[in-house]
Amino acid sequence: MQRFFTLLFPFLLSANLANAQLFVDTSYTVEQMVFGFFNNNGVSISNLNYTGAPAALAFFEGSQSNIGLNAGLLITTGNAENAIGPNDTESSTGNLQVPGSSYLDALIPGYTTLDAAVIELDLVPTTDTLCFRYVFASEEYQEYVGTSFNDIFAFFIEGPGYSTSDSIYVQPSTYISFDSCVICVDTFLVQTDTFCYFDSTLMQLICNEYSDTLLFWCYTDPNCEPDTITYPGYWYQSPGGTNIAQIPTTNLPVAINNLNQFAYAQYYNSNAGGLTVQYDGFTVPLWAKAVVTPGESYHIRIAIADAGDAAFDSGVFLSIESIGGDSLLPVEPAFITQPGPDQRTFYFDNQTLWATQWHWDFGDGFISEERNPTHSYTQDGNYQVNLTASNWCSQETTTYALAVGTTGTQAAPEAIFKIAPNPTNGAVNVQLLDSETATLRLWNLDGRLLVEQQVQQSARLSLDDFNPGVYILQVFTENGIFSQKIIRN
Repeated sequence: MQRFFTLLFPFLLSANLANAQLFVDTSYTVEQMVFGFFNNNGVSISNLNYTGAPAALAFFEGSQSNIGLNAGLLITTGNAENAIGPNDTESSTGNLQVPGSSYLDALIPGYTTLDAAVIELDLVPTTDTLCFRYVFASEEYQEYVGTSFNDIFAFFIEGPGYSTSDSIYVQPSTYISFDSCVICVDTFLVQTDTFCYFDSTLMQLICNEYSDTLLFWCYTDPNCEPDTITYPGYWYQSPGGTNIAQIPTTNLPVAINNLNQFAYAQYYNSNAGGLTVQYDGFTVPLWAKAVVTPGESYHIRIAIADAGDAAFDSGVFLSIESIGGDSLLPVEPAFITQPGPDQRTFYFDNQTLWATQWHWDFGDGFISEERNPTHSYTQDGNYQVNLTASNWCSQETTTYALAVGTTGTQAAPEAIFKIAPNPTNGAVNVQLLDSETATLRLWNLDGRLLVEQQVQQSARLSLDDFNPGVYILQVFTENGIFSQKIIRN
């Protein structure tokens, strides 16, 4: 059956709907996410490889959504950003023009997969059990359940105790099919001042004020009796190893026609009218578990694909809680600056990890909530730039010392303070000569604040924890801000 989806009906969304609570960021690499979430967390990972479209992969933060997971890695069969809610269309799609997966084809005989996204890696566990927590979601739900479209997700493992080619028998099963109920209309004129769409939750045609001509429109006849189809039991050969992403208490792979509102419905959530996620439906959080031998090497394939055609996206949300991971994910704030030609305008490149909100204080009374802002200073001088990054569970601030224009930090004359020894093997003594008190700030050459401490007349400043190199010491006194280089041997 061919599907057409050339027209999306317009909807007016409130401001609350526009601010979807599922956060998706496609700027991360697979290396950042896999090593950042899972490496050294009960396993050691190597030989990481990703096959698929770059746009299909993303970091997600779902703590305020109804997806059931706080954060992790999102792999899709389309553009990962399409996962962001609200659920305002039943046909969100992105044909990536990439091939399918023969490993997934083998799990659903009679289907051909397309738009596959596959992560492969080797890992050595330190524990005897691997547990991966995930949610499978799709735009194929609910209206294409029981049809020839059967998107699929699998988690393959090879290694001691798991064969590289696994023969599995699937028990006979019964499905409800709406194939014969789907009607496609060619050049269908909607009555003036009315537009209609089929609501798969209410199972009826809804008409509202609007007018248009639909060139191709497919919908399910609400008065049609679905067919009951019994699939015989069958054996399948899994060339990718053993699939551990199975419907609980079965050996069925997680696919549209296997788990839905009719089959194993206790593991399924309808997302009709959902405000935070675009997918029409998704599973409850499930576990993929494998008993392993500590110290042995295992090969992992995490794969998802469209099946039947390349339309209508599916995705799998892989939680940071996998492999014994924490449910919390602290942000790691960092940024670099680039001055403009006038030496007063600066471009801020935000390199923070795992944040969903950013707050900049440029030190001159101006702030910004942009991720990568540009800021112009009106006066020369020294400024302290603060970036505060946050997500649902943490908030961290990093600071940068910025010299603007020509009157930046003054070099310290002999009458202000003395530092000895310089160069140093680990510590310096700072002696004030014209002030009773001062604030010391030690920076590296990347502009990262390393130490801040108060001093009265004299103090010992330790560099024992820092690598050999050149550092900048700023001394804040009532007479101004002064700086001097310190060389750490």
